[in-house]
Amino acid sequence: MPERGLAISDVRDLRIVDVIVEMPKPTEGSPSTIVWPQAGLAYASTLMPASTRPVRIGRDPTGADTTPSPEEAAWDEKFMALTRSGAAQTHVNTTLAQITRESFRKRFVDQPAGRHGARLKIIVKSLQAPGGQASFTADAILLDGVTGKSLTQYPNLTGIRTASTAVVPATPAGIIIGLAAIAIADQIRGDPAHEAIDSASSSFAGWLLRE
Repeated sequence: MPERGLAISDVRDLRIVDVIVEMPKPTEGSPSTIVWPQAGLAYASTLMPASTRPVRIGRDPTGADTTPSPEEAAWDEKFMALTRSGAAQTHVNTTLAQITRESFRKRFVDQPAGRHGARLKIIVKSLQAPGGQASFTADAILLDGVTGKSLTQYPNLTGIRTASTAVVPATPAGIIIGLAAIAIADQIRGDPAHEAIDSASSSFAGWLLRE
């Protein structure tokens, strides 16, 4: 844990007026540092809801035959391609930035409540949430609200959460069942990724406001 470098009296004199989130810039030829398939699935489900998937007439009522029909297979392939599209990645990044901002903002609604304005910059470095566990890493920098000068910073701030009770089925048909066409951010609230971000914001608030 880094040194804060500010006396608690200095911290109390601050008032965090805004939270700015910067996302990592993709590097050509390198794997993305944002791995969050659940958000991609949520995006795809808003464009291809479960109700649009073809239903094979005469399906085995016992459910023993799970082989998709050609129409179902084509729909599944299109759905999965959509989850990996550039548009999906853009929405994943937008959603991650939104949730990160909200998570850190809620920590400082009432405190510190001083007179000197400050802004909090969160530079997201990675989110690894392939399904079970999730880890979130970012640099948190507290800036003077007037000069923009760094007042203190917490590099490599990390939040970790183990698997939530939510289970993402492996098949496209199972994935989209229960995902309503609502705001993407609302669909992934129970996701371990969200909990990892909350863990990081809680750790930062505790570090900044400790006596």
